Amino acid sequence: MISKREQNKRDTNDRLLLAARILFSAKGFASTTVDDIAERAEVSRATFFNYFQGKDSVLEALHSDHLDQLAALVDQLMESPMPTSDRISRIFQDFAQQAIMHPRYLRMVTAELERDFASSGAGAAHDHRFHVELLRIVTAGIEAGEVRSDYPPLFLAQMIGGTYGALVRFWRQDADYDVVGEFDRGARYVAEGIAAR
Repeated sequence: MISKREQNKRDTNDRLLLAARILFSAKGFASTTVDDIAERAEVSRATFFNYFQGKDSVLEALHSDHLDQLAALVDQLMESPMPTSDRISRIFQDFAQQAIMHPRYLRMVTAELERDFASSGAGAAHDHRFHVELLRIVTAGIEAGEVRSDYPPLFLAQMIGGTYGALVRFWRQDADYDVVGEFDRGARYVAEGIAAR
């Protein structure tokens, strides 16, 4: 059981992240200030800096939260008996559903993450974590005889992740992009590409 103090810290962190999500969606990353986030979360500027070094660290925390959600989804998928192709499809469908529900926020956060990761080098750790989650699906597929074994499993996970990332960029750049249809096609493409021969 966590202490009241620890729970208060978690609540403050969650309020700051929620405030950032709302403001980044409404105003964009560049136009949102630390003061805006602190005010929206109803905390002082000093309190903000007790939790985050700046807006970029908030962005990284938001992405870590997304990766936590992905890990929880993979946990759920691994507990259910289903073919590897269905697990891949569910991962791609999850982004498409989120893109429909939160298009402005996801366009902003994926663009800013790409910029931030390119300039800070933080992207490698986040990419690795993403690929480790996909690797769990690939490894289970190899064990079930559904996924090809003539390439290293991590390489296959990276190819799935590469397709996923490319589709995110295409969606972000095109307001009329058929995110559901194209992510479904992408999932089928990678599932066929990694299928056992």
